[in-house]
Amino acid sequence: MTPAAPAPQSAGDPFVAVAPFYALDLEGYDADIALYVELAARAEGPVLELGSGTGRVALALAAEGHEVVGVDISEAMLDIARARVSSNGPEWVHADLRTLELGRQFPLVLVPLGGLQHMEELDDLRAAFDSVRRHLAPGGLAVVDVEAPLPDDFAPGPQPLIEHWTRNWERPDAPPALVSKFVNVEAHPSSSTRSVTWHFDIQTPEAPLRRVTAQFDLRTTTPGELELAGALAGLAASAVWGDYEMSPFDDGDHRLIVVFTPEEDGS
Repeated sequence: MTPAAPAPQSAGDPFVAVAPFYALDLEGYDADIALYVELAARAEGPVLELGSGTGRVALALAAEGHEVVGVDISEAMLDIARARVSSNGPEWVHADLRTLELGRQFPLVLVPLGGLQHMEELDDLRAAFDSVRRHLAPGGLAVVDVEAPLPDDFAPGPQPLIEHWTRNWERPDAPPALVSKFVNVEAHPSSSTRSVTWHFDIQTPEAPLRRVTAQFDLRTTTPGELELAGALAGLAASAVWGDYEMSPFDDGDHRLIVVFTPEEDGS
């Protein structure tokens, strides 16, 4: 096996090493799409997605006829998103969501599938919510979806290495390959973070097994912390859901979805 060095996290593109595998990782995952399509139809206007990755949500909304702007810090992710649509697709913006300044507002702002968990420090979380508020139109909705806190998030130390999946990887410019994803997580309750390591093992008939590794930290966030961070940015939490069917959040739920409105609208 030929290992690759961990992807750089502090400089350059933080996801350049794993970007080629990101769409494969989320292949077939569409549990949240119906919710966002419904909310976009209600919004009757352009949608801003923060942390758009390789375009899973943005492309689905564009296919329904919605104007979408997708923002991501990873140029490598956006290159893949651009290649997935030839015309009439989303507008892609390479930017850090914490400092984003588009100079326009949207009736619907989305931060799907744990995007906000990459805000490792509280100042980062505050800056992200400030950005959401800057870009949210009066009367609009902002939806933040993160992993719900679970007992393992507060148990210090490394967890066992887990194989998440093994899938066929069809590539237009290279032979097909078999890819396996392995994940290791180590919780740090004192900082409300988890160190996450992704390993992608790539096997092709004509080459040795190759491993690509990326490491990053994710923030564990409670409902109260999200509501407080939103309030500090001038956003009021209007709903807290535990799934994509809009069920009220409860103990044992695996998703934490908070809907925000501009404070003057929610007060």
